[in-house]
Amino acid sequence: MRHNGRFIFYHRTNTDNARAIMNSGFRNRSGYFLSNRIWTGVWLSSVPVDSEPGSEKDALLMVKLDIDEPELSRWEWAGEGRSYREWLLPAAILNRSAAEVEVIDQMEVSTVAA
Repeated sequence: MRHNGRFIFYHRTNTDNARAIMNSGFRNRSGYFLSNRIWTGVWLSSVPVDSEPGSEKDALLMVKLDIDEPELSRWEWAGEGRSYREWLLPAAILNRSAAEVEVIDQMEVSTVAA
């Protein structure tokens, strides 16, 4: 999950949102996310996660973050029975800490250094 001192994460989204992220940075989204309260942030995973059948999430971003582990651990979303880890980070932290964002699936957009 770490490479050259940076944490590497993945974010699955649709093509239009991927273009917006590459141009303007990440934006918070809100939802219940299998709970009874509203959560806000941007989902990241430790491995590329496939989109669900019928989903329009056809773009995969690789995000390299310069962030310390204690700050990162605050945003981990623990889930039982998963073979990977997930985080729900506020967009402001993600945009501030992103050293590099790259589209690695389904699009022709190149690497952008933050």
